[in-house]
Amino acid sequence: MNSVTKRYSQAAARDFWCARPEHLASVPLELWRNLTQAETASQCSVRAAPYEHLTVDSILDYFQGASNATDSERIACGAYEYDDTVFGQTIIAEFGLVCDRGHLMSIVEMCFLAGAALGSVGSGWISDQFGRRHTLMGFALIQGVTGFALGFVTSLELYMGLRVVIGFASMSVAVVSFVLVVELVSGRYRTIIGILNILPVALAYILAAGIAYVARDWRTMQFAITVPGLLLVTSWYWCPESPRWLLAKGRLDELCQLLERAASTNNLQLPANYRKALLVDGTDAGYEPEAAISVGDVFRRKFIRTTLVMIVVWFGIILIYFGITLHLSNLGGDIYLNTVIAGSVESIAICLSIVVVLKLGLRINLFLYMVVAGLSCIVMNFVPDGNLWLIITLAMIVKCCVGACNAIIPTFTAYQYPTTMRNLGVGVGNFAAGVALIIVPYLWLLEHVDQYLPMTIMGVFSIIGALSLAVLKDKLSKKYRQHKQAKQASAINKQHAAMANGDSQRRVDSHHPYDAAETAGISNIGFAHNESIFL
Repeated sequence: MNSVTKRYSQAAARDFWCARPEHLASVPLELWRNLTQAETASQCSVRAAPYEHLTVDSILDYFQGASNATDSERIACGAYEYDDTVFGQTIIAEFGLVCDRGHLMSIVEMCFLAGAALGSVGSGWISDQFGRRHTLMGFALIQGVTGFALGFVTSLELYMGLRVVIGFASMSVAVVSFVLVVELVSGRYRTIIGILNILPVALAYILAAGIAYVARDWRTMQFAITVPGLLLVTSWYWCPESPRWLLAKGRLDELCQLLERAASTNNLQLPANYRKALLVDGTDAGYEPEAAISVGDVFRRKFIRTTLVMIVVWFGIILIYFGITLHLSNLGGDIYLNTVIAGSVESIAICLSIVVVLKLGLRINLFLYMVVAGLSCIVMNFVPDGNLWLIITLAMIVKCCVGACNAIIPTFTAYQYPTTMRNLGVGVGNFAAGVALIIVPYLWLLEHVDQYLPMTIMGVFSIIGALSLAVLKDKLSKKYRQHKQAKQASAINKQHAAMANGDSQRRVDSHHPYDAAETAGISNIGFAHNESIFL
């Protein structure tokens, strides 16, 4: 569940005032606020008065007869009451995170984001070493258990500690699930599944708004949003491991079992010599079991340019994605309806982006979406005051474009790294996204310096990210695939020449010829007809 969506109901800002003393609880609220708190005064204090000696009948007479000097004499509130007309019980009300404790709300949010930033990188390393399946399900279990534990906590310190854990687990589930699903399919289905993998996030906006509207209590909502994560764990036994990860790790016995299960599911017949094709792929085509991968490997000379570009692009996308989301909430209106509209717009943009990407490719679409989103942000600064409809129109254009970018970027990133580093590559991108997410709330504070500064910064970062894509290859383009196929054909010809030159073992193998399609290895075994092992 998206952390920003959860914040609307669990930690939403709300009106508050000093609580009435217990013996004055029957004083009408409007009267209490009018008597004790002037409109220009802080909500954290009330007019000084001997409240312990006042009664329901005497409080009005006291303030009417009191000297005007009492207006400047104020005392701090001992407790607070909160407006529950829009939201029910929230974390802010539960732990009194207002006034001198208001800064703790930012720390609470930072706990989740810090855990998510660590999870974006840490989970990648873990799944690259121990496999996608067990990493995904293990963190889904941790997420579910921690989610339920959060619903019972009564200590703010424990709540913040558990937020770090659930932030790590939630980001891990998001990163590893994406890598797993794109490695279970091939061809154009990898692009389709990779983009659709982000669709549940947009749908979660809509679902979370409905849950928050009905529940009106942060504990109830916490339990409700935890259930889907635990349901995911029930699929542990049936969830397949990534065949590409198994091949990269040289675990051919497990890979063959998986392929035979896939062939049975799809009513397909595997080639008689498919295991030998995998062995050739694993030795001659560069898929030998690799040494342990570390985070530093994505910054090696071979990948440093790709990694730096991905950091810039991810940072720019998330900065504008959540920056515009926060700006939309400032436009006013019903917060539940706004959330539903935002989720619906993003869902439509994600679905439409699949069609466009399949026609034009990932990189060109990512470039165009980021440029349009960046320019729209900058143009919003020049809209005359009072043209709210034009501002909303431009904001919706930005929301559509950046929503599509948010769906495309994980797939594009995954294609830039080899199998054993794919999770780390996506994780580093998510780490940059986490940093952007931390910055977003402070970005809008720059309005006090210059009202045009936040939108300008978002627009510039989006355009910079788009331009940086020029140094990367689009590994889904026809030109790149033709070049790769030519290299594979050259490698096959060299292999056949070696077999003809007298190697005895290769001569035995020559009695079982295989064509170029078979030597493509895992991409064509079990994926032949529908390009997916389980579709």
